[in-house]
Amino acid sequence: MKFLIKIGLFLIVITWGAWISFKWTVMRVYVPPDKALKVISKFGQPLPGDLIAAPRDHPEYKGVQEELMGPGRYFLNPVEYDWELVDLVQISAGDPSQWDWDTKGQLKNRASAPMIGLVSCKQGKTAPPGQEVVDVGYRGIQKEVLTPGVYKLNPHVYEVTMLPAVVVPPGSVGVVTRLSGLIGPSAATTQGEQIDLSRIVGSADHRGILRDVLQPGVYYKNPRLEKVDIVPIGYDAITTRNSPTEDVNNALKFYSYDGYQVEADLTVVWGRTPADAPKIVATVGNVEQVEKNVIEPAMKAACQNVGANYSAKELIQGLTRSKFQDELSDSLEKQVQSRNVHILLALLRNVTVKDKSGQDATNGLLATIQRTNIEVENQLTVKQKTQTATVKAKLDAEQKLVEVAHDTVTGDTLLKVANILADGQKKAAEIDAQRQLDVATIELQIATLSAKTTQILGKAKADVDRMKNEAEAKGSEMMVKALGSPQAYNAYIFAKNFEPKDIRLIFAGQGTFWTDLKSFQDVGAVKVLQEKK
Repeated sequence: MKFLIKIGLFLIVITWGAWISFKWTVMRVYVPPDKALKVISKFGQPLPGDLIAAPRDHPEYKGVQEELMGPGRYFLNPVEYDWELVDLVQISAGDPSQWDWDTKGQLKNRASAPMIGLVSCKQGKTAPPGQEVVDVGYRGIQKEVLTPGVYKLNPHVYEVTMLPAVVVPPGSVGVVTRLSGLIGPSAATTQGEQIDLSRIVGSADHRGILRDVLQPGVYYKNPRLEKVDIVPIGYDAITTRNSPTEDVNNALKFYSYDGYQVEADLTVVWGRTPADAPKIVATVGNVEQVEKNVIEPAMKAACQNVGANYSAKELIQGLTRSKFQDELSDSLEKQVQSRNVHILLALLRNVTVKDKSGQDATNGLLATIQRTNIEVENQLTVKQKTQTATVKAKLDAEQKLVEVAHDTVTGDTLLKVANILADGQKKAAEIDAQRQLDVATIELQIATLSAKTTQILGKAKADVDRMKNEAEAKGSEMMVKALGSPQAYNAYIFAKNFEPKDIRLIFAGQGTFWTDLKSFQDVGAVKVLQEKK
């Protein structure tokens, strides 16, 4: 039994070791970071007719599994599965530092543009007849595109086509043309609103050119659903010139009123706004087609229509040439107005006139015009000199009149100034005399008031003294009556007013002394001392 147990344990260890070795050697599958793993199941139920790969939620089917395994380490039993490393789908975001556009609004280096992934699904339900681009779950080109990034898509199920994204540069707009959607009468109304039945539509659900344009930026559009035309906004210039040194001769040719053949070097500045872009794309096309099919024919027609009203001489002269240029601009604007473009300026730079034999007659006409102009200028000079002499004589006469008027005005001014000064001095003297009179009157009034004040105050003081004396006499009389006799009243007054402050006794002989004592007690004491002595 012990031997059998040992044999059993040994077989278990050998089996476990063999399984670990088999798992980490044969079953181990490593997927690098830039790869994915496509797994093929060898056992299971056959796939339905509309599937070429087993969905994730149906592992019971045999064949290619739709879901890929991302980078990492996996353990797969080669008895049950086969596998294959496939590339991840990488959608580039482009290199904005290398973006540079031409005059038509297109990237010069297409390799630097951001990309999209157009996905085509090989399994799913059959799409409705005539529908090329389908929703998720249908077989065919999918509506949703892949934007820049890394995607794990099974190449057995999906096919990805790399296409450049739409980049609308600054100064341009993108005109969107929907390639699918409602058509016919159903596209004519939207919520009861009547929509133009032309190629321009107002709803994103209808087929045609959308009224709303794309502003500058990057857009990831499905090219099977929407086409985007880049339309530069602003002004461009078209120039025609006759340059023998550069072997260029696309100058505009027309006939003048007097039968001369005229070759004109013309520069036309034309432009368009964002609101005009959808109409331009709908009726004409891109900017290059507008220049070729609209602007250039309008330039030729305008030159012929307007130039036929002018003679060769008028086309060379300055004033009439400027007028011809203004009328040419107006004619061009009227011709292209219906094509939704605008003419800013038509500049006539050079004019060459040829006679019927094809010889250059410009210099001859210029010489004739120059001689005529010189003669006219001479006549104008003589006329101007005459007018100058006449004006000078009038000026001298007027100058004399001015001097006389100046002296007259000066004398009148001095007289008026003297009169004004005399009147002023007289007025000042009158004012000063009146002031002195007013001051004397006021002083007299003050003196009168002072005298009255003194008189009143003296009378009041005398009355006060009289009344006071009468009051004192009456008081004394009453005191005398109260005390009984005048002698008593005198003694009372003496006693009342007697207030000695110091008494001194000075011996002056027998029977006589002077008092200078402070009290009667001191006097008595002194008297006693004298008697004792």
